[in-house]
Amino acid sequence: MYQTIFDIFEGTDDSDAVWIQVVEGLSDARQRMEEIAAAKPGQYFVFDPESHSVVARIDTGKVLSWPERKTKIA
Repeated sequence: MYQTIFDIFEGTDDSDAVWIQVVEGLSDARQRMEEIAAAKPGQYFVFDPESHSVVARIDTGKVLSWPERKTKIA
């Protein structure tokens, strides 16, 4: 059975995309993108070359942390 081929890119689809790999099947492409993003945080997307569209995105590069409190202990 034939599955659609998808490309995984790092960066954003409007300017700085860098191709990473090709994967068969959308669910496998999403899973692989998440694995890559977990290992190297950043922006990633899955591109469908047949429809010329982005079908999934993830951004693990923006980690918000709670501000540290500066308290004096008397």
